[in-house]
Amino acid sequence: MEMLRDVGATPILAETARSWPDSVDLAALVAFFAIAFGLPAFGYVLMVIDFRRYLRSLRRALVVLTRSVTPNSPYWARRDRPPCLETLDLALPCTEEQVLAAYRRKVKEMHPDKGGSLHKFLQLQRHFEQAMYLARSHSKVRTVSVE
Repeated sequence: MEMLRDVGATPILAETARSWPDSVDLAALVAFFAIAFGLPAFGYVLMVIDFRRYLRSLRRALVVLTRSVTPNSPYWARRDRPPCLETLDLALPCTEEQVLAAYRRKVKEMHPDKGGSLHKFLQLQRHFEQAMYLARSHSKVRTVSVE
């Protein structure tokens, strides 16, 4: 240090220390930190988005797998079965009496007075109406084709 004072370097260092973060240096620092921290953060965000897509596809695959393992009916028959009939555990060539019996069975489980959810009960009613419509339209097709 003694040697630097003798040469006259102290005033130059002091002046540099006072004016160090000038606009060029600040821009370079901001760019460096944006690249150093922003790029990995952006990659992490992309990874999370892609990971969620992977989980959704995995969930769909697991649903298909679990439904194909159930012994009630084959996967190809269930795949084409409307949700209203799935809710009532029915297959498509069904009568109005079968739909009504299945609805009564489900109502005993899902009615809000029995501890069921109101939303699920209302959804069951909508599915019942759709299933009755399907059963009626299917029976009309059968009677027309017989005549």
